[in-house]
Amino acid sequence: MVGQLPGMTAMATKMMKKQMADLDIPDVPEFLDLLSAAGVHMYACRLSFAMMKMIEADLHPGVQGVISAADFIEISANAQTIFI
Repeated sequence: MVGQLPGMTAMATKMMKKQMADLDIPDVPEFLDLLSAAGVHMYACRLSFAMMKMIEADLHPGVQGVISAADFIEISANAQTIFI
């Protein structure tokens, strides 16, 4: 309900960014750069990709492709996996 008030989304975003900076947590693009540099295999969710009407150029350069949940299960069989 509070999110419907004018300016609340911007205020919440600013507050969260400040909290992340205070905790020395990198912002999303920097975090993706760190993961990519560490050799992490990153994939985009096909359903989210389609729903958001994204194109390949919208993805971080470290993202290896757009895959379905079934593809992810197949790729990640017997692997150390973190699903976010």
